[in-house]
Amino acid sequence: MRKFFLTLLMAPFLFSAETAIGGIAITIDGEVITLYEIKQEQALSHLSVKKTVDQLIRLKLEKIEAKERHIKVSNQEVIDDLKDMAKKNSMSLSQLYDAMNSSKNLSESQVKQKTKEKLLKDKIFNAIAMSEMEEPTDDEVEEYYELHLDDYTAPKSIDAVLYSSKSKQDLQKKVSNPMMQVPSVTTESIELETAKINPRLAELLIKTKDNHFTPVLPQGQNGHMAFYVVKKNDLNTPPLSLLRTQVENTIMEHKREQILGEHFQRMRINADIKVLRLPKE
Repeated sequence: MRKFFLTLLMAPFLFSAETAIGGIAITIDGEVITLYEIKQEQALSHLSVKKTVDQLIRLKLEKIEAKERHIKVSNQEVIDDLKDMAKKNSMSLSQLYDAMNSSKNLSESQVKQKTKEKLLKDKIFNAIAMSEMEEPTDDEVEEYYELHLDDYTAPKSIDAVLYSSKSKQDLQKKVSNPMMQVPSVTTESIELETAKINPRLAELLIKTKDNHFTPVLPQGQNGHMAFYVVKKNDLNTPPLSLLRTQVENTIMEHKREQILGEHFQRMRINADIKVLRLPKE
């Protein structure tokens, strides 16, 4: 009787342990990646299991590197960075969260987590790679510009239809089914000069294919809007003299990622990584 009673007492603990172990997909030098993390990240990135796992392993290696170097990112640093991003886009913080939810399907907590990961990566880079960075030469800048002309081609103006509503849900319904009658949604045909609108909005509209909608975006204090891109007019590529700083920054970003990539690849080779199970594709 006593043995049976002890078994019953221990059963919940045994069950919990088995459940926790069953949820672990990969271990990396004491850090773990769970099946849930893989599925959650895959839902956001829409990448294959292999590519998603590679991304998560990189994040765990960055976490390990940060611990070893005593590098931390505070909650206040995250909020300050998000406020700065919101200010650059002429938004409030709540509008930024709303925009990230509409465009990337990220919750507020996920936006904060992604921002924290970005800031941590920046600090790690400053610790291990800043001294290795060299400014691009004139030849490098000219060669990159010539090879990536399409990346810098932009229209002078864009014909679009502006959809507006106080209700985000109603606007989303209209965007999903433009033929549906939704009284709370108004439409207006407009022509936008790319040089005169918010640079981030211009970038979004340029990247949106003709005859497609942008994500739903905040509009003012309580409104929401989406653009249906009809046509891009007068495509042209500005000369390098006007784009030099932008091209240089892009090259530096590529160099930065190359240095970090090589560093964490070496870490990965030396790390004790055990793959226990993976979700099905």
